[in-house]
Amino acid sequence: MKIKSKIRFENLGQSGLLLKYNDFNLLVDPYLSNSVEKFDGPDLRRQIPIPYLPSQLSNINYVLITHDHLDHCDPETIPLIAKASPQSIFTGPQPVRELLKKWNIPKDRIIYPPKSLFNLCEGLSIKSTLAAHPKISLDERGDPTAIGWILQINNLKVYISGDTSLCSELINSLKKENPIDIAILPVNENNYYRRQRGIIGNMSIREAFQLAIDIGAKKVIPVHWDLFEINSVSPDEIFAVYQSSKKWTFELIMDISKLKI
Repeated sequence: MKIKSKIRFENLGQSGLLLKYNDFNLLVDPYLSNSVEKFDGPDLRRQIPIPYLPSQLSNINYVLITHDHLDHCDPETIPLIAKASPQSIFTGPQPVRELLKKWNIPKDRIIYPPKSLFNLCEGLSIKSTLAAHPKISLDERGDPTAIGWILQINNLKVYISGDTSLCSELINSLKKENPIDIAILPVNENNYYRRQRGIIGNMSIREAFQLAIDIGAKKVIPVHWDLFEINSVSPDEIFAVYQSSKKWTFELIMDISKLKI
């Protein structure tokens, strides 16, 4: 008799995610401190509590990091997780890997982001994808300096975009992944006022929803809208855009913990 896999996602705020798959624990872009407010300014105070203290996360197997910005690759979160979970492995683009080494995470616990499916445990594989934050940028090896992730969980394909704007190269690369079952996309649009504050936004709500249509996503989970007031989006606005058009054929899920898979 085959035992059914237990899969649970948890939103950590901003774009942070915790995936629990049977006894395997995976983090994506965990930001579990107040370092953005401390280093960048009081207008970037957290609007939601820190869900876990990094020092208490002792059962983490892998940490996936999309890029080197504080709210995704945090010096007050990542090293504490590395210490609390000595078995954990870290991966991210070149600027991230440089920070991990600077924070004294051993080299044998840091891996290159795989470009083809890489098995983490039975039934769970990952590979990296392009991201444009705000444009596609390449390191000296020709690899992107900001990335997203494809998670293959048994027969389920999950796309985690990381911080990204849209461009034809990104969209065309994602169309090759069709079908995508679940797309986790940022909706904190890039606009003049955020740029004036030094904030690099991402897709607008409508851009994220149209991307979901273009790549055939069946479910969409908006992220990057809840943590900082200056960079936030109202859930009412997200839902209003979803209701505004019959062309949005996917299911919108605001709370990833309620995702049934």
